Amino acid sequence: MKKILPHIEIGLDQYGAVAVSVEDYELFDFIDYYVTEECDLDWQDKTVKEAAKGEVHTMYFNPKLSLAEVEVALLKLDPEEVEKIYAINN
Repeated sequence: MKKILPHIEIGLDQYGAVAVSVEDYELFDFIDYYVTEECDLDWQDKTVKEAAKGEVHTMYFNPKLSLAEVEVALLKLDPEEVEKIYAINN
């Protein structure tokens, strides 16, 4: 996984599907809305794990999507806006 925005990492899972990990539920909710409604990218599954700084929510995308497609979409987000959303609960 590599960090592409504050509190957001992207990579491939063990099956080759794109995975996006997001620290904090509020930020995850924002990213969920953005990728599904604004970018029309379908994700299929989600996991939640406890971490030192709280919960990490990981969404797993449809295998037909490439890492580059999802990364390009996420990099359109403003890092300052991401930080503001993260700061709501942290």
